[in-house]
Amino acid sequence: MGAALRRNFVPRRLGKTIGTFSIGACLLLILAHALFGDRVRGALAPYRLPVMRAEISPAEHAVSLGAPVRTADGTLVGNVSGLSRDAHGHIERIRVTETTKRRSEQRTLIIRDRYFDVVGEAVQLKFRAAELDTVPEAMTEDAAGS
Repeated sequence: MGAALRRNFVPRRLGKTIGTFSIGACLLLILAHALFGDRVRGALAPYRLPVMRAEISPAEHAVSLGAPVRTADGTLVGNVSGLSRDAHGHIERIRVTETTKRRSEQRTLIIRDRYFDVVGEAVQLKFRAAELDTVPEAMTEDAAGS
């Protein structure tokens, strides 16, 4: 029985040879990649897929904190107090601190990108001042405790 088990295993000397060969092949591949990797990448460049690049309009760069926000009928609503950008740098939402004197307290509004345009260094809303009450307010307090 012991002799049959010994025949099924790889001889010790052959196992060391295979292990040494495997480690040597890995080291050779690492060295070849370090020496010739840039040349191979350059030769394969015509076969690569083009890289997508997001373009941010100059108008979106011009929007900054404190920029004035006006409605479609020209009424000054307030100033930009926060910006939310996506992974590509496009503005998703703006936070507007209302400066109109219609209420006793000052509101902070959140306006999504589809409801405004950037005009110069200002923000032009796509709705009138009368529709301003339909815009959601930003949470200013944490209601988790109540």
